[in-house]
Amino acid sequence: MISERPAPVLPRNTLIQLYTRFLLNLPNELKEECKRNFVRLLFEVERAHWFYLDHYIEDPSVGGVDMYGFTEQLFRQFPEIVPKGVNWREKFAEWRRYRGETETGSAIILDEYFEMVLLVQGFYGNRWNFPGGKVNENETLIDCAAREVLEETGLDVEYRIVPSLYIDRFIGGALRRAFIIENMPRMSRLQPCTRNEIEAITWFNVHDLPTHAQDNRPMEKFNMRANNFFLLLPFVKQLQEYVKLRLTGLLPLSALEESGRLVDLDRPIVSTMDGPRSTIENVTSPKQFRSRGKKNYKARQATRSSVSAAVSVSSKVADTKCIKPNIPFTSAVPVNIDLNEFRVSAVQ
Repeated sequence: MISERPAPVLPRNTLIQLYTRFLLNLPNELKEECKRNFVRLLFEVERAHWFYLDHYIEDPSVGGVDMYGFTEQLFRQFPEIVPKGVNWREKFAEWRRYRGETETGSAIILDEYFEMVLLVQGFYGNRWNFPGGKVNENETLIDCAAREVLEETGLDVEYRIVPSLYIDRFIGGALRRAFIIENMPRMSRLQPCTRNEIEAITWFNVHDLPTHAQDNRPMEKFNMRANNFFLLLPFVKQLQEYVKLRLTGLLPLSALEESGRLVDLDRPIVSTMDGPRSTIENVTSPKQFRSRGKKNYKARQATRSSVSAAVSVSSKVADTKCIKPNIPFTSAVPVNIDLNEFRVSAVQ
């Protein structure tokens, strides 16, 4: 039996500061809403937890308290937060289920050779995924993907996202949308804009990624299990087909549509190329109020100036329907690159 390491005990001072900052002075309207629906309060607790991860953990290698442990200690310190008759653990489980139904926006960032894809590893757990995250209230999936990529990698991709170039999957009843971004230089010095959220940022060969849970390629190539990539497994097969088709010179939208037909999927692909896009792209879900106030996209505009000029792009993006891939027809693909672009332990 594996013994679990007990969660660190948060100092009383820390709990008081976070309680005062995020819960004590809530607007009256929000307080009333939280009284009617205790689950709503847990989104404010989540804001406090994110702030704790960003500003109160001095040594990231030690780790911190997860959301459940944080909530437990906060409610123990301030029992008046929980109304009489409310079982906060049951409400917490309900909140977790609710968050699992929230839509996510992410980015499949490909290099200029259509060979490598940029992945990030979360701070907690050895899982690799496309940079991205859950949609905030009143936020489109495009804005969500741009914000999350900037937060997690430091790359400003706002004007690189093509609204109709994406792969959709429904996982656990929730929409997972991954926008395909091409021709990104393999850059060094990638670094997230947030603390204690991203452990590592690395370029992976697209064709080395697993397509199913029993795939042995990750073990052979990286000494990792396919399970380390389970978050992106539903996307990989179509992505690999898409890359092959783009290398033949097929245009992006045509390659996306054809790759969807070539793969044997358990679920239908939502991202068909025909039909209006505006009715899809501009939809915001009223229940997707994952509250991460500290990660407001507008507040991150100031970080844009520090992003490398190599990834700064004009807002006047050319119509990708008319652009053939910028593929160098040569075998001289750079191989001497540092695939481990960013790792927390390397910058301590």
